Amino acid sequence: QFVTSFVNLIDNVMIGSVGASALTSVTVANKYYMLFNSTMFGFCGAAGIFISQFFGAKNNKRCQQVFNINLVFCLLASFLFMFFAAFYPRTILGLFTKTPEIMNLGLDYMNIIKYTYIPNAISFTVAMALRAVAINKVQLKVGVMTVAINTCLNYCLIYGHFFFPQLGVTGAAIATLVARVVEMVIYLIILKRNRHFFKLDGEGLIHLDFKLIGKMIGRAIPLTFNEIMFSLALAFIFKAYMRVDEYLVAAITVVDTVMNIAFIIFGGLSSAVSIMIGKKLGANLLEEAKENALKLEVFGVMIGAVIGAILFVAAKYIPMIYNLDDSINHAITTLLRIKGVLIPVYVVNCCGFFIIRAGGDVKSTIIMDAGFLWVVSVSSATILSIFTPISLIHLFLIIESLDFLKMFLCIYYLKKGTWVNNLTEN
Repeated sequence: QFVTSFVNLIDNVMIGSVGASALTSVTVANKYYMLFNSTMFGFCGAAGIFISQFFGAKNNKRCQQVFNINLVFCLLASFLFMFFAAFYPRTILGLFTKTPEIMNLGLDYMNIIKYTYIPNAISFTVAMALRAVAINKVQLKVGVMTVAINTCLNYCLIYGHFFFPQLGVTGAAIATLVARVVEMVIYLIILKRNRHFFKLDGEGLIHLDFKLIGKMIGRAIPLTFNEIMFSLALAFIFKAYMRVDEYLVAAITVVDTVMNIAFIIFGGLSSAVSIMIGKKLGANLLEEAKENALKLEVFGVMIGAVIGAILFVAAKYIPMIYNLDDSINHAITTLLRIKGVLIPVYVVNCCGFFIIRAGGDVKSTIIMDAGFLWVVSVSSATILSIFTPISLIHLFLIIESLDFLKMFLCIYYLKKGTWVNNLTEN
């Protein structure tokens, strides 16, 4: 999970030394990628629900059929995103910036990066499908290789080392493209050799099971909608923080960076939870799935408590890495400690989301995820930031503490049991 996330951060980190405008242009261009990534996650998340359950039912043929459908839909989506990036790049970037320098650099970056969508769709589909049948080491090895290639080419092409031209933003895009193509080729070879459960089935990609497509779309559309709405809700909450104290928002940025590292652990944990629960449901071991859900939640809270305690102690020293004012450093420490205390609550909600999703109960996941954010968190942040003289730290504390309410909602849906479904039947 860390390696997968790290690939997309390398450009932002290394391009930062070129200049603020260059970094901003890459960040803005990658906003469009995040929308593409949310779409991929929605499709592959829906496919993962079915693959893990069919895998539990030992129906390997259906697993391959789901994989074929997912690959076709992800490729179609990648072509669509590439089309808009190719013909309307200025319109896309114009949604985020009007500054000419940032716009021009962003266009240079997007002119190359648009070609990564297709290889990324193939790699993402294969990696998520393998994960759904509990194969993870392959992705780790491929991911490490991708990161290494991207980092080395960034060093050469951004700065012009080892007789390479100094290309800046364009060099970062080329490095990412090469890394993504190599990654795709490796995954295609894996499929061709058929040694890791799935295969490259040309005939199966043409003759799709439309009844199965209908069932998958019923899960994919809500999941994709949830991902997009979740991202937009976070943007609105960030806007509320900006409204309260634009100066101290720098502390929020640092906290988000630190928490992204911590949450990577929960991303891996949650994926494992959804696979393990999905497999039991597919095998029709419904009572065992419910028992395992409780055990996995407790296990997650134990991990969260340990990480939260480490973060609480480390919060005092993390600001020393940055060259910021004392007031911002104090805010960073305070906000990180708030996060540290709440990490066990985040884990309950995160694991609960993936447990409920594993049973195909997408309605409940939308209510407790994007739905809760918009109805409770966004509205609270907006009202408090506009109509009260609240400080940033107090607003942050209130908004983050709302996860306690979300936790009770999560526990309610877990106990309700609407997620205990065997989707492999009929």
